[in-house]
Amino acid sequence: MKSTLAADISAPSQARDFVATQLEAAPVPQGVLIDKVVLTASELVTNALQAGASAIEVTVRVSPHRVDLVVIDDAEGWPTPTNAAWDDTAGRGLSIVDQLTDSWDVAAKKRGKAVTASWFRR
Repeated sequence: MKSTLAADISAPSQARDFVATQLEAAPVPQGVLIDKVVLTASELVTNALQAGASAIEVTVRVSPHRVDLVVIDDAEGWPTPTNAAWDDTAGRGLSIVDQLTDSWDVAAKKRGKAVTASWFRR
């Protein structure tokens, strides 16, 4: 299940809608919360936009034991978690992703990167 998004301000909303629709129609493993996957999609797509992506692809893979969310973008740079101060207005996205997922990682692509977030059956 894959969706290519326009790299504009509507992309996070489109990603949330796409992921929610896909997961509501799939047999999601026990213990995986759809809201966490949807919020993670929004955070990762927002990060891609802020990094300057001109193309964003979102893929959702569901198996009996796990859900994988993959966000591929063509932006330069590498996602790096930061420790935002309480009054910072940015810099919390990857910390949120880290809290919402069971695991996540980044792989380099020919142009850009793929961020994979995963949740496992409980």
